[in-house]
Amino acid sequence: MSALLAIAGLPDLDKLRELLERIRELLALGGVALALAVSALFLVAWVFSHLRRPAAQAQGAGLLATAALWTSWIPVALTAVAAVGALVPSLAPWSLKSFALAVVAAAAVWCIAIAAILAGGSRLHLSRARRALLLAGTPWYCLAVYLSTLL
Repeated sequence: MSALLAIAGLPDLDKLRELLERIRELLALGGVALALAVSALFLVAWVFSHLRRPAAQAQGAGLLATAALWTSWIPVALTAVAAVGALVPSLAPWSLKSFALAVVAAAAVWCIAIAAILAGGSRLHLSRARRALLLAGTPWYCLAVYLSTLL
């Protein structure tokens, strides 16, 4: 068959299809590697946040830590929307869009949580900032799993 295609001057579509499949696999592998690297960044930031000790005298109301904790639920909710989009075929186009929005929201929450940890505060404030770091990493953990299913 491929000899007949060569004589006719037509390209071998099986080889082209095979090449496109390899490209898709490489892109998925790169996406998984990126998602795992950023997931590790969130976890390393959480681990290093335990080096910060609570202040003896808590100063301020801990607004930054509270804001970090409350806003950390935004990436979690968007990740849940992406999960529903992966399970319900009619919502599949929203899955990657939700992951993209969740990743952007997670980056913002990460900045707020790191600022809260650097600002310090009481044990409660640091605990809220640490919890915000873990929750904000949710889209990245789930994105690594989602992309690995594409392989």
